[in-house]
Amino acid sequence: MNYHHSSLKSNTFLILLSFLLSMFCSSLFASPPVGKFQIKGIATDAESGKTIPYVTITAQNSRGIIKRLASDANGKFEFTIDSIGKFDVIVQSIGFQTSKNVVNIDEKTTKIDLGTIKLITGSEIVGEVSVVAQKPLVRTEVDKIIYNLEADPESKTSNALEMLRKIPLVTVDGEDNIQVKGSSNFKILLNGKASSMLSQNPKDVLRSLPANTVKDIEVITNPSSKYEAEGTGGIINIITTKKQIDGFMGRVNAGIDTRGGYNGGIYATSKIKKFGFSINYGYNDFRQPKNESSSTRENFVSTTNRYSESMGYNQYQGTSNFAMGEASYEIDTLNLISLSFWGYTGNYDMNSELSTSDFDTNHNLSRKFTNILNSSNERGNISGNIDYQRTFKKPDKTFTVSYKLDRMPQKTDGLNAIDGLLNYDSYRQRSINDASGTEHTFQLDYYDPITKKHQVESGVKYILRQNISDSEVLRYDAGQDDWIRDATRNNNLDYDQHIVGIYAGYVLKLKKISIKTGLRMEGTLNDGYFKSIKDTTFKNRMFNLIPYITLSKNLDKGQNIKLSYTQRLSRPSIYYLNPYINDTDPLNINYGNPNLDAEISHTFDLTYGKFSGKYNFNLSMNGALTNNSIESLSTINSAGVRTTTYNNIGKNQKFGGYLYGSYRPGAKLNINTNVGVDYTILESNDGRNLRNEGFNYSGSLNIRYTAWKNGTISGYGGIYSPRIMLQGQSSKFWYTNINVSQELFKKKLTASVSLSDPFRSKVKYESSFDDPTFHQTNVSSYSNRMLRFNLSYRFGQMKGEIKKAKRGIKNDDVKSGGSTGGEGTPQN
Repeated sequence: MNYHHSSLKSNTFLILLSFLLSMFCSSLFASPPVGKFQIKGIATDAESGKTIPYVTITAQNSRGIIKRLASDANGKFEFTIDSIGKFDVIVQSIGFQTSKNVVNIDEKTTKIDLGTIKLITGSEIVGEVSVVAQKPLVRTEVDKIIYNLEADPESKTSNALEMLRKIPLVTVDGEDNIQVKGSSNFKILLNGKASSMLSQNPKDVLRSLPANTVKDIEVITNPSSKYEAEGTGGIINIITTKKQIDGFMGRVNAGIDTRGGYNGGIYATSKIKKFGFSINYGYNDFRQPKNESSSTRENFVSTTNRYSESMGYNQYQGTSNFAMGEASYEIDTLNLISLSFWGYTGNYDMNSELSTSDFDTNHNLSRKFTNILNSSNERGNISGNIDYQRTFKKPDKTFTVSYKLDRMPQKTDGLNAIDGLLNYDSYRQRSINDASGTEHTFQLDYYDPITKKHQVESGVKYILRQNISDSEVLRYDAGQDDWIRDATRNNNLDYDQHIVGIYAGYVLKLKKISIKTGLRMEGTLNDGYFKSIKDTTFKNRMFNLIPYITLSKNLDKGQNIKLSYTQRLSRPSIYYLNPYINDTDPLNINYGNPNLDAEISHTFDLTYGKFSGKYNFNLSMNGALTNNSIESLSTINSAGVRTTTYNNIGKNQKFGGYLYGSYRPGAKLNINTNVGVDYTILESNDGRNLRNEGFNYSGSLNIRYTAWKNGTISGYGGIYSPRIMLQGQSSKFWYTNINVSQELFKKKLTASVSLSDPFRSKVKYESSFDDPTFHQTNVSSYSNRMLRFNLSYRFGQMKGEIKKAKRGIKNDDVKSGGSTGGEGTPQN
């Protein structure tokens, strides 16, 4: 019966896959319509007479865009149109005024030569030109790479975490661990502002955030002095949709998947005279089928419990809600007040069972027990900020005053039932941890483009972080039929952090060379009180000077090269500091360390880029050196209990190269790839002589094809090498995805279907750990194949955007961590 059910599912999958492939092939080899009327020309600089490479050419009529293309490196362009009528041929290039050329085509016309189109330097538009833009997937600026999710149809059915796999310089492995340039030490911002929830629990939050609510994802590889000094790997800045109209516009969406999960959301925006607002709400119900796991361990410090074997499973389900919104009021043309908020609540319930057997050196059974765990986990975050912006008659000159409040509660409640089968006591235990973080930020920013060549910026910031963690452990007393609190297991933390930062920056822009430099001064005071069996008070002060410099040169024909250096810090978040002892698995205990110091890293980067209408190419070579990195450290005792915590014991050296490339041979096909290789050396400096080194590599390929009118087929896949860790390495991991989408009713309705992991039903993930005291291997198997369906309907008409302060608070200084739930962290 089980075999028949499995075969039926397999046949259904093969039929669906064959259908998708047949649609792709039939569209791929279908004959395109033949153009009847030829239009050509050449774009030149009106002042110098030189040709302008890779200008954007748009042909449109009253119904919209007919064709868009880029000229060649010599400014020449040629294309065909297969209908008659009046058309506007619009020529655009950065740094030049837009040129509009009216073309009338009748049946007698065969060729039209526009001749030499001379573009004038400046930013004003010649004539009244309205162009509906088709944005490229990737674009670059001096210190960042930007991926446009609105231009990617797969965002209709995916979440933000899945889309990160397509972002240049970003990798997401099989356990949903995120890295930037091969480093797990980075910061995530939401609309340029920090979120405690994203710092503490990025996997769950990004998994709950629909990708169709995100406009851009920016990867800031070398943050300038205006950013906090934290995040050695860089910054991921998620820019959400902020569309606004004179009137009203909105979008509703809903989706389901084959696991029984579902989601829905609504987005609305409006602008009435000087007041504008937007709001976005979403709900997600997710379910993860049963995951199977096993582990083997050899304990070098014990003869009785020398070998250990464990086998078990876990499964979970949960819900999440998120809401975000913005509002603004224009007092007058020079004064603006803007507000924004972001909120998230999530909870999931997990059930697991684990059977553990220990053997002595002669492989005789010495101990055996089972552990049944039921846990509930609740997390939330509410964040709000208000900005006042004063602009001046000089364009882009701004003065901004900002305040931000961030509140993040989280609670874990776990119930263990231990059944001792041989030489192990049976008991029932309840572990509760109630933690919260509150953050107040005050900031002043000033920006002045003195001339076209010289720009200055400066600012000051004060941050107060207040973290509280209360935990208790209760044991069930059968004689009293009651839960008794264990007074020896109190682990309470009251931790305050004060940060004062002052920065100044300068930008010099010449014709082909740009220099961006700055200096940041930061002072930090940590004040903590740790209450346990022995109360402990700790206080430390730090002062850092953080320099930053980037040299950029524009070469000929859309090429540029950049060289940069900066110093970065990483302060430990409450995830790493929290002393709460998580012993829901009695043989694998983990807890934080309230005495951690900030990491200090030196980063160097050399980047070359070439960009054109058909292809983009970006190569980055970089190095990072850290002498006191925060590393997880595991040891084992003679009783077979493995303990994991964190310490500043790491010396981390990383040298790597990262390549991003995209190719667009025509209007229908887009191909891009992301490849990275680095060599990592990890050493401990605590006298234990731990060392691990080796190559890490990753690669991905994305293909998108417009197969028919307003319909696309796309697919992507990737592979990651085993990740090097101080005490071991993780498993190799690969993934694939196929997506089909169709826009209907004048592109107001979008229907999408996506299939993840079409070529396998289960994913196997392995990891190993080595220490002078033990060796352990873990194997897990989980279901990853899933079919998703999604509908999105847009109503209203877009005419503008919500105004907001150009500068605001960006708290990017907290080292991101995962859930304190350890192995119970959901992976959806």
